[in-house]
Amino acid sequence: MSKILLIEDEPYHAKLIRHAFHKFDPSIEILHRMDTQDALALVDKESIDLVVVDYKLENSDGISFIKDLRKCGLDVPVVMITGCGDNNTAVEAIKAGANDFIYKDVGFFNALPHIYKQLIDRYKTDREIKRVQRLIFRFNEQLMLINSVIKEINQNLDPDFIIDRVLDAAMELSGADASIFCLYEDDAVKKLSQKNISLDERTIENFRDSCAEYITFYSVEDNLELIKGSRLKGYICYPMELIENHRGVILLFFYHELGIDDFDTRSLEIFLESVTSSLKNGILFEIIKRSQILWRSTFDSISEMIVAVNEEGVIIRCNNAFSQVCNKTPRELTGENIFEMDAIPEGIKLCMLPHIRKRRGSFTEEVSCENHIYLVTGAPVLIEDNERGMVFTIKDITEFRRLKEQLYHTDKLASLGLLVSGVAHELNNPMTGILGYTELLKMNIEDENIRKELDKIYKSAERCKKIIENLLTFSRQRPPEKTLVQINDLIDSAIELRIYWLRSNNVRVIREYDNLPMLNVDPQQIQQVIMNLLVNAEYAIEQSRKEEKIIRFKTRYDSKEQSILIEVYDNGIGIPDEYKSRIFDPFFTTKPLDKGTGLGLSISHGIVKEHGGEIWCESSPDRGTSFYIKLPVKKSRI
Repeated sequence: MSKILLIEDEPYHAKLIRHAFHKFDPSIEILHRMDTQDALALVDKESIDLVVVDYKLENSDGISFIKDLRKCGLDVPVVMITGCGDNNTAVEAIKAGANDFIYKDVGFFNALPHIYKQLIDRYKTDREIKRVQRLIFRFNEQLMLINSVIKEINQNLDPDFIIDRVLDAAMELSGADASIFCLYEDDAVKKLSQKNISLDERTIENFRDSCAEYITFYSVEDNLELIKGSRLKGYICYPMELIENHRGVILLFFYHELGIDDFDTRSLEIFLESVTSSLKNGILFEIIKRSQILWRSTFDSISEMIVAVNEEGVIIRCNNAFSQVCNKTPRELTGENIFEMDAIPEGIKLCMLPHIRKRRGSFTEEVSCENHIYLVTGAPVLIEDNERGMVFTIKDITEFRRLKEQLYHTDKLASLGLLVSGVAHELNNPMTGILGYTELLKMNIEDENIRKELDKIYKSAERCKKIIENLLTFSRQRPPEKTLVQINDLIDSAIELRIYWLRSNNVRVIREYDNLPMLNVDPQQIQQVIMNLLVNAEYAIEQSRKEEKIIRFKTRYDSKEQSILIEVYDNGIGIPDEYKSRIFDPFFTTKPLDKGTGLGLSISHGIVKEHGGEIWCESSPDRGTSFYIKLPVKKSRI
């Protein structure tokens, strides 16, 4: 609702003007005054949108009122009306601070509301422009301060200086009364700087724990226990992720109400983001000072053997891995000739020799000797005083080569999956024809005996089609895709793929299903886990040669933990105790080469973990094995 102050000593004119404004907008409130002093006091107290003042008043005049209004710094639009003025009067009124001038001619009061509308719109626009200009000017000043501080701290990489300068500038930008910077290394306080405040580390840690991951403003209205009971009105928290195990936090404290607008917030964010980079450089500068020790410890911690020799084969430097093979310390080995050392296999020496003597460039060779395979890498190096030499890295890759062979076999399995997929697609089309033509025959034959035989064909074809669909689902390669599924149905689908083998070998499959909620998982991956456990159970039963062969699938929903438990039990040969700790290791298997790759349980373990679940095993030799899968109902993820 708008408020208009009318200063008019002629009651009739005041009535006409009031009527005109109410006709234009009934919500407008007209405040009528006849005396300019009363009007001036009202403008100072009330929020007035427009002042309409008469040029000639009984005890004063409109020009004097406008001048007094502007002297008081009251920026309110003013329209002067007069019945006895001329152009000079209008010029005088505009110079005094009036925004418009109207003569009291016939119907002048009807023009006032339209002038009011124009003035208000223009006034609001001008006021918004001025406000934005002030904000931009202030923002530019803040950017100049930020630029100055950043330039200053980048010229001095001392972390103590950077922290001190950052706190001063942050307080200036935000208007804070006090500030704290705390630098942590491995959760221990490394540096602490406080200005206009003194808090213990425990209190600072409480403030730090309340921080979000970005700049955050807290006031006393938040009912924070940290603020209640103190004279603090609020604080700003800014966490810093620095380098390696270093992180920091800046706290700005206010003993007055927080009056930070969006421009101040953005300036503070720009500044703090910039100084984070400068502080990283300062910390790196400190780390570089310790680089000699760090390099040596890194060199010695490398598991591969590293040795540097001159052109004669004399050892200049070696790491701990090399010295341990030789049963000496690196210091003891320095100065010895590598070709005279019995601890180094002859094959490796023969590999090194031509490269040292002929000063060849970098090389990498595989050397087989003493039932091991070594990867020997060499590179020329300038030692000192123009003395040349070679740096050798020796790595035992025997196990790596074994794993590589296993991966080749795994690739064959992947190719077999593609083959299964192609065959299933080829079978799917004729199977659809069998179902269709069988349905047509049933429609055209009335003999019940023949119709029953056709029903058997139709059901068998449907079963074949379902097996083909399961094969396609199981062999299809696609990105993980979660969807709501029923675990019991997934287990049935996996059993259906192996039902022929199970029946042929007289294996009794027991299904004890609980009433389970839907689970958000990748159905193909979970079915792969079930299939791996089923195949392992088949193998264990086959090896046991027991008369009664049992595989049991049992599901249960734990409402307290909101999880689904799947048990796959077989009464096969069981798992020896010495193998239980290794069953989930990649490529570990007790099966013959043509029976398994050792990847099934490892992949199953990875899939279950990616879904946020757990998988474990309980087994006794000759008594059987139970594998358990626990999947969370709410936290399943990929």
